[in-house]
Amino acid sequence: MPERPPDDLRTRPALQAIVEAQVNRNGAFLREKIEADDAAVRARAAFALASVQDTSAIPALLNLLDDSVPLVRTDAAFALAQMPSDVPSAPLLRALGYERDPTIQRRLIEALGATGDAESLRDLLRLRPPPARSPDVALSIARYGMRGVTDSTATTWLLEHLRTDDPWTRRNAAYALGRVEALATGRADTVRAVLNDVSPDDPAAMHLLRALGTAGDSSDAPRLADWLRTAPDWRTRTEAARALSALPTADESRSVLVNALNDGHPLVARTAAETLAGLEWSPDRLAAVGAWLDAHPDRWRVAAPLLRGLAHNDRPTRVLNTVARWKTERSPVAYAAALPALAPLDAPRADSLLDAALRHDDLRVAAAGVQAVANRWEHTRPTGVDVAFRRLTTAVRRGDPALLYHGASALTDSAFAPMGAADTLAATYRTLATPDDLEGMTAVLEALGTLGGPTAESVLRGALDHPHPTVRQAAAQGLSEATDTTVTAPATPLPETPSIDWNDLQQLGPHPRLVLETNQGTVTIELDAEQAPQTVQTITRFARDGRYDGVPFHRVVPNFVVQGGDFARRDGFGGPGVFLRTEVTRIGHRRGTLGMASAGRDTEGSQFFVPHSMQPHLDGNYTAFGQVTDGMDVVDQLRVDDRIESARVEPTSDG
Repeated sequence: MPERPPDDLRTRPALQAIVEAQVNRNGAFLREKIEADDAAVRARAAFALASVQDTSAIPALLNLLDDSVPLVRTDAAFALAQMPSDVPSAPLLRALGYERDPTIQRRLIEALGATGDAESLRDLLRLRPPPARSPDVALSIARYGMRGVTDSTATTWLLEHLRTDDPWTRRNAAYALGRVEALATGRADTVRAVLNDVSPDDPAAMHLLRALGTAGDSSDAPRLADWLRTAPDWRTRTEAARALSALPTADESRSVLVNALNDGHPLVARTAAETLAGLEWSPDRLAAVGAWLDAHPDRWRVAAPLLRGLAHNDRPTRVLNTVARWKTERSPVAYAAALPALAPLDAPRADSLLDAALRHDDLRVAAAGVQAVANRWEHTRPTGVDVAFRRLTTAVRRGDPALLYHGASALTDSAFAPMGAADTLAATYRTLATPDDLEGMTAVLEALGTLGGPTAESVLRGALDHPHPTVRQAAAQGLSEATDTTVTAPATPLPETPSIDWNDLQQLGPHPRLVLETNQGTVTIELDAEQAPQTVQTITRFARDGRYDGVPFHRVVPNFVVQGGDFARRDGFGGPGVFLRTEVTRIGHRRGTLGMASAGRDTEGSQFFVPHSMQPHLDGNYTAFGQVTDGMDVVDQLRVDDRIESARVEPTSDG
């Protein structure tokens, strides 16, 4: 069954009017329509309110929990889960007590986790929903916890359900413990016992390993090393390697990490390298890493973090020689990946390489140089304040969003305030404009809020009137911090956004397929044009126009997401020149979901991501609009700078 059953949106003008009101954020129209006689209209209006998040509609949505039509009740519960505040728990608990529809039960439990307080968490567990809803209860506990709401009874419930025969409950309970450190604190013995018993291919294992890593007990290093060696799922091996980074690991564990550089999965090898980079190396380990680098000259994605490890372990000559060689022999992306290794090196040659990177025409290289400068300052302050300030201000004055994203926050250090950091940031801000500079503008406003002072406050007050709501919100937050008061940004006006072409959507069909031919293989994604019509229409147009052809995947975080679609800049800071609205859908962010990247609410453009594993913390914050149906094994193999060779769209019929 689809996440939301079709309601003939693409052919019914009454439902299309609701979607257009959703795009225009017209809460008054939607509040009127949830009282309509037509159940399809009531349901679609409630569903639209999940995206608009108009809290004045909460009482009417609560009334819809008693509607005679299940779809209306489901969409009402879903919309309540997305409200930012003021949702009372009692009506949700009362509805859950008598509701028998499993889909509605699930949405009510989700709404409690997204909005309830500690008392409602205890009430939920006392209510004892049917066993079939236990996976939902586990996720709800995680949602409570991610908002800082925890309770000992909830932790006890999770631990009891780690040993259930139901794999989904077990996985979700493990996810909650791995995601929310407060839930797992003091429970490491139980986590260890469960890990001893679970099957090596149990998806719960990756989350339990994450929970074990937060315990920080060095005695767990051999256990984690064993999972890294033997787990059949690459994602579990990734979490084992990552968990070792939090432990004072023994030399044996470092040896396992070195061996994992040859793991059959490229993202496991990369994670092992990143973990090694933060550890102290014995002479034997130094020799082993050096031998690996000599034997694998082309594996720059794994070698780059190893260079950071070499720098930390007092091998500057090799690092400097490698970075200099990559500057001329490698792609800009590879060269950029090597630059962070310069951060701990205090040598004239390292300074020369850093200065050259900051001046580089390729902004990916310059941004990596800014990060290296900021990291060096963190480790050397207050020594070298003049040089650090000069380098950071030189980068910031270029006005590029990538450089501002990394450089503005570094300038908030108190050592830079008397040197004119606020003046530099204010002058740069005045050169910026949406849509292209949105992320740079918000980075500057956030930094000015931290710095404070008359210059910062003047810029922040002026930005409260900016046409884009994300800029206004950043200004309000910055001004609140700078003045130690509460400043609220006006909600309107909204930026322009593409209108919906219903004829185009009708031709696409309800579930068009987006087919990506990548250098690793073919990925087929089924889109949901009824839940996210504006997003689907826009992304398919980009694909049909060839905009995605040759575009790299600029961000890959092992066992999190693969992200691409930046055809404007190809570094993650580019967009198509228009902003889409955030369309909140009933598609959860699980393995293979297609979601839209954004810099905040209603800032989506052309970039998309695909999670490697469940990521429910993204639900409600990002537009989810499709699901990989074929080629997830290809997605798993994608690395930074792999590319979409071509993209095409295959319409589907209503049948």
